[in-house]
Amino acid sequence: MRDMTLGRRDFIRLGILTGIFTMSGCAFPSGRGVLGLPKGILPREFLQALPSRWKYQFLEVKSEKDFYKSALEKRIDLMVIGDGWLNDCPYEEFQSIEADENFPQLNSKAKFFLSSMNSAISSRLLPIAVSPWVLIFRGEEDLWLQARESWQVLLEPKLKGHVILPSSPRVIMSLADHMKGSNSLERLRSQAKSFDDKNGLNWLLAGQAKVAVLPLQVCLRALASDPRLRIAFPKEGSALNWSVLLRPKKSLEALPLNWIQEARSLPLLVKLLAKGVIPPIAYPQIVEVSDLLPEKYRSIYQSEGAFENSWSFKPLSNLERKGLESRWLSSAP
Repeated sequence: MRDMTLGRRDFIRLGILTGIFTMSGCAFPSGRGVLGLPKGILPREFLQALPSRWKYQFLEVKSEKDFYKSALEKRIDLMVIGDGWLNDCPYEEFQSIEADENFPQLNSKAKFFLSSMNSAISSRLLPIAVSPWVLIFRGEEDLWLQARESWQVLLEPKLKGHVILPSSPRVIMSLADHMKGSNSLERLRSQAKSFDDKNGLNWLLAGQAKVAVLPLQVCLRALASDPRLRIAFPKEGSALNWSVLLRPKKSLEALPLNWIQEARSLPLLVKLLAKGVIPPIAYPQIVEVSDLLPEKYRSIYQSEGAFENSWSFKPLSNLERKGLESRWLSSAP
């Protein structure tokens, strides 16, 4: 007869998974510290873990420049933004955080991301989470298996006109640079049905596309609700989408260090992984903790090579931006 006694690991798994899928509600605690961020940058579980003397406030986004102007006029002590917003950031309006000095446990990818910028910028940023761009398929198991190895799968003839690509030319160009053959950017663009990561899941679920390229944070939750969906994080790596913390000059609040550290350990760590959000810790720890996730999620995280082969985007100079714009325009199919 099977032993039905639950061990310590089983209790941990049951407790954590219950928390992952049942947490709801959103209320601001009273306190002095204010964390400002656009909606969707961090999952609710991360925000709800803020110390009781802190609250979070969602910031309206119209354009990047208006966003910073509006946000800095408010009483904000900390701000979280995605790395795509760094190009137009008014860094002179923010204090130094000195991530390398104050957070030596940052993983190699976070440190490399910071080292790609000059110190006037990197000293004001603290990477607190990252989410890789991945491929999500509706059916198409044979293509999904190929995608676990390489981005080359997006050039398959049977996917022509059935691919949802990101709206970011920079992400698309970086993916094309990891494909074999000449004119890979032009060929990749010709495969697209739409450049619309915002509605990528809707395209898939409606059966109007076979694959979408999306941040893991955007699409992971869908796996639990639709058995036809599969996610591939290619072993050759992917573009990384960082969430970074900035501290406005006018803030007198100390950094909520316990909150930042809490994301690096159980139970919060596994809740974040279940939402496609990876704290910047040593990846073997991510692999170990991912064993507590539902089976369909585990294979996404358990290829350390995929993460180690991934790349980040630094802020662009005006010359670099013009160069990419020119390349994009000249690659139109």
